[in-house]
Amino acid sequence: MYPGTVYRKHEPIFFQSLGNPFIFRCIDGILIDGNDKGLSRSVYRSCSWRDQLGPFQMSDMSWLTAAPQNPLAVGQYVNNCSYEKAANVCYQEFDVPRHFPVELKQYLPNIVYSHEIESHLRCVVLVTLRDIKQGEELFSNYYTIVN
Repeated sequence: MYPGTVYRKHEPIFFQSLGNPFIFRCIDGILIDGNDKGLSRSVYRSCSWRDQLGPFQMSDMSWLTAAPQNPLAVGQYVNNCSYEKAANVCYQEFDVPRHFPVELKQYLPNIVYSHEIESHLRCVVLVTLRDIKQGEELFSNYYTIVN
């Protein structure tokens, strides 16, 4: 999964984007900021605490730590493929349905920046293109997204 704060096209991301190589642009212009440091980290944590519903977390903040709950939330560290290293994963965008169980949202490593406009939570997962061996490095084509 590609973790981070989800920004719609009209939402401000200028300061978070400065020197930030971890911003993923979806087909429709939605941005996901997967940086686990600096201002990006602070924004994600703030939005996560904002959205907590009683005892229920609405997102997984553990990807910001050394002990993640969801060990699959490392999509921001996948490298771009090359002629020597072919892509072995690709990106798949999906919107989390509104009826998604509230008690399971604590495992999703994404949070919306603003609730100004009611919309689905966008997530991006990495899908393997072939069998992946343990310890093998992941490569994707940054310009290929599965629809």
